[in-house]
Amino acid sequence: MRTLGYDKPLYILPFDHRGSFQTKLFGWTGTLTAGQTAEIAASKAVVYDGFQAALKAGVPESKAGILVDEQFGSALLESARTHGYTTACPAGKSGQEEFDFEYGEDFAKHIETIQPTFCKVLVRYNPEADRALNARQAPRLKRLSSCSSCWCRRRKRSSRGWKGTRKRMI
Repeated sequence: MRTLGYDKPLYILPFDHRGSFQTKLFGWTGTLTAGQTAEIAASKAVVYDGFQAALKAGVPESKAGILVDEQFGSALLESARTHGYTTACPAGKSGQEEFDFEYGEDFAKHIETIQPTFCKVLVRYNPEADRALNARQAPRLKRLSSCSSCWCRRRKRSSRGWKGTRKRMI
């Protein structure tokens, strides 16, 4: 049997929550001020500091990674990439019942800018449930998975186990 995708142990620390950080953790609604945005980013930096502390304490770097959003964690993604850590970032809108791209038609540009190891989407897809919803989401997933302009698809990561050019975390 052929193994598809990443075939090594990988433990991802997820802190890509956007809407829940804003409303449930901080109690803010509506458009955020620059100060509120900075406060959420600072709280995510604390999580990232914990990730780095875990690595220093002996968690194998080859088995650890972070999942953080571009909106509040772009500096963290850049730092992680600079350090050679495995990174993942969401490509979908936060808190939606239906998968759609966070940055609309510009989603590939954002992936190329961030250069994550993986992209993540949350999809509620049940073949026996809402067929119209499934029909709308399936082409978007296909676009993300086969996007020839995406940095993730073009980049080879043989040092981390990627020998081909296709990567996805769906």
